[in-house]
Amino acid sequence: MISAGSAPPQYSGSSHPTPLGVPSITHVSLSEVLAAMSRALDLTEGQSVGHTVRTTIIGMRIAQELDLSAFDRVALYGALLLKDSGSSGHSSAADVVNAQETQRRPRISLSPAHALTAIKSASGESLRAVTALFRKSKGRVPHGMLTRAERGESMALRMGFSTATADGIRHIDEHWDGTGIPDARVGHEIPLFSRIILVAQTLDAFYMQRGLPAAMRMLRERSGTWFDPQVVRIARSFREDTPWWESLQSPDATAMAVAVEPQQHTRFVDDRGLDEVARAFAEIIDAKSSYTYQHSTNVAKYARATAFELGFEKRDVAVLNRAALLHDVGKLGISSSILDKAGPMTDDERAEMQRHPLYTWEILQRVGAFETFARTAALHHEKLDGSGYPWGVKAEDLDVPARILCVADIYEALTAHRPYRAGLSRDAALKIIRSGSAKHVCPMACEALTEATRHLRVAIAS
Repeated sequence: MISAGSAPPQYSGSSHPTPLGVPSITHVSLSEVLAAMSRALDLTEGQSVGHTVRTTIIGMRIAQELDLSAFDRVALYGALLLKDSGSSGHSSAADVVNAQETQRRPRISLSPAHALTAIKSASGESLRAVTALFRKSKGRVPHGMLTRAERGESMALRMGFSTATADGIRHIDEHWDGTGIPDARVGHEIPLFSRIILVAQTLDAFYMQRGLPAAMRMLRERSGTWFDPQVVRIARSFREDTPWWESLQSPDATAMAVAVEPQQHTRFVDDRGLDEVARAFAEIIDAKSSYTYQHSTNVAKYARATAFELGFEKRDVAVLNRAALLHDVGKLGISSSILDKAGPMTDDERAEMQRHPLYTWEILQRVGAFETFARTAALHHEKLDGSGYPWGVKAEDLDVPARILCVADIYEALTAHRPYRAGLSRDAALKIIRSGSAKHVCPMACEALTEATRHLRVAIAS
């Protein structure tokens, strides 16, 4: 878990809707953005912070030993950084760490009629087991039951990565002996990139939890079943390089991961590319819980429309849009059992939930291209009278973008359908928001939201 400080992010400036003065972005290294944002993916997977960048370093060293071409190393590098982009909260790497416990479970036997029910409730190792049984019984995995790797494949293509990168992500849960998912491929049918990633990510997970000797023993024991024997031999040849393993746990690991990118093929992105990264991560965030489908994209829609009503320049609206898309990135660090709880939270659960803006701040302020809006994104639960959370920031320290994001977030939450209740109408939601106007939320932002939603095609009829 990341450790966020208790002091609120600092602000000095006017509370009026003046231009943000942020220059257009024309030349940002995509690998630096993704390496920094991988902290969020590590939280989603339940891994220690730095898992993705360590996996990237391990995977690229394996690629060097295999003497892969520059083109292949570029494709592999993207797949390593995005390997968990389709995750919704379960770590496949953890399955290896817990393999002994899993093997002790009783074998299951399912008929095709019962397999679908099991698939819907299973995850990780058990998901692979019932999926394999379903295939053996000549059934088909339902189209809607996409694995995390299949979602990651789609995400990589959306961000403009090659089909080789996307294919490598799709098959990272395949096993050498054909017992993996999603396609039960065997041996060399599995893309080489996928075989490298599976070894690299599980090696890191085991190394961090049980130490290097146990990690190397695990590779040997699962060579030829889970893992490609050739890739295992290469990875095991690193076992005596103690300084290198120690460097993986240093604060410089992210910089090391960026440095191993094939420099002649470094990919740079502009504002449009960063927007696509923000949209992709918004999907990852919203997939964390069944209660937040399209929450981030809807908040962004309402925030943009409200900012336009207040006369924001197009460039400033774009920056606010990114803040809105990523405002809940900290929820990736909150347990799914809390996020998915339909009933009232306990005091401890509520306290943990209220930490998610801390995590949002901790993640975004480390991404150079996102520094301009990290503070705005983190303040979305603060109130004018200081009664918000987690910092209790008051009106004088809440600029207009933060005030807009606050009302947009409340409006979306009130109007969205939830499994345990229907969404409110536009008028009912605005009435609730106005009841806190001047005390909790900004009257100017509230009125702008009211006007903005008149012109939006909302899903709930007013």
